[in-house]
Amino acid sequence: MKQPSLPKPSWLSQLGWALTSTLVIVAGFTIASVLFAVLLIAGLAAGGWLWWQYRKLVRRARDTRPDFLEGEYVIEPTPAPLEDRRTPLACPPENRDAPAARRTP
Repeated sequence: MKQPSLPKPSWLSQLGWALTSTLVIVAGFTIASVLFAVLLIAGLAAGGWLWWQYRKLVRRARDTRPDFLEGEYVIEPTPAPLEDRRTPLACPPENRDAPAARRTP
């Protein structure tokens, strides 16, 4: 079955399609730019507010910090040097003569 052929669009309708397409593309870029600017300003405002709150918190923490610490302390004697106090593993008497039981230092 053969489809009926569509009439060729006139130059006026082609011009209308071109203008409409151009206007839609320009409007899309404009809306995207405005939305980006609004979100950027909102992000900068939120970041500035957080920075300001952090600054206030640091200042408050610095003001409440004591100038000195009061307390008692005891000087501990120096600890003894570490020694290896492990006992060597005892081999059973029947395996004492085996070559694997003998170890060289």
